[in-house]
Amino acid sequence: MKNLMRYAFLSVVFVATAVTSVQAQGILSIEQVKDGLYTISGSGGNVGVRVTTEGVILIDDKFPQNFAEIQELVSQVSDQPVRYVLNTHHHGDHSGGNIEYINISEIIAHQNARDNMVRGNQDAPPRLVFTDQTAVYLGGIEVRAFYMGRGHTNGDAVIYFPDLQTVHGGDLLHTIAPFIDYANGGSS
Repeated sequence: MKNLMRYAFLSVVFVATAVTSVQAQGILSIEQVKDGLYTISGSGGNVGVRVTTEGVILIDDKFPQNFAEIQELVSQVSDQPVRYVLNTHHHGDHSGGNIEYINISEIIAHQNARDNMVRGNQDAPPRLVFTDQTAVYLGGIEVRAFYMGRGHTNGDAVIYFPDLQTVHGGDLLHTIAPFIDYANGGSS
């Protein structure tokens, strides 16, 4: 019986490790949401891509190993560089790619998201933060970020595209039951 339990445990660990590895290396795809707005999905959280005439604004940036694939997908819809990255929160599938963007783009997040990144020793926390709301203006396009209070974490931002009347909610909006990260200030 003891060997059976050990085998079952190791099987679960193996499957979980394999699934996590596949998710981190998953094939990404890009899909148009509205004119000038795209989503990159696969391998964790979705990335928003707002194309302007002066550059691209990314909403989240996934894991470091997704950088080249994200850049390739962005190049399919724009010949402009990524100028800004707005992190919706600190989890690695949303901000792990910061390490690749920190020297080529401005990264912005809520103050609590940055604090969580620093406390967790994550690479490349944002240099620009906000506490209530902020906006990015690029190529005649406005993108707003709002802090609505604690939710998934204590640093979640909701991104609003006023010209398209569309939001990107990070992990505040989910297709499965919500995960509340109580260890990082989340609240139900």
